[in-house]
Amino acid sequence: MTITKLKAKNQITLPSAIVKRLRLKPEELFTVDIEANYIKLMPVEVAPRRYAAEELKAIDRIVQKEKGKAKVFKAGKEFSEYVKKLTK
Repeated sequence: MTITKLKAKNQITLPSAIVKRLRLKPEELFTVDIEANYIKLMPVEVAPRRYAAEELKAIDRIVQKEKGKAKVFKAGKEFSEYVKKLTK
């Protein structure tokens, strides 16, 4: 077991033995969760989404149509629902 310190900006340093064992790289992404009284870090890989040509054209049409209307949405479900309504 290794002890590490929580820094001023809520950062911790992972011990090098753990980084090597899990083959972690700089800029690695993690999910952070709580299980019982433990902090659980799990490395994740996020692949960029690939859009079809039709989807990109639809996005461009939406952008042109909505440009300058100053609507603000939270990322995620709220935005997705709005886009679905526009594409119907």
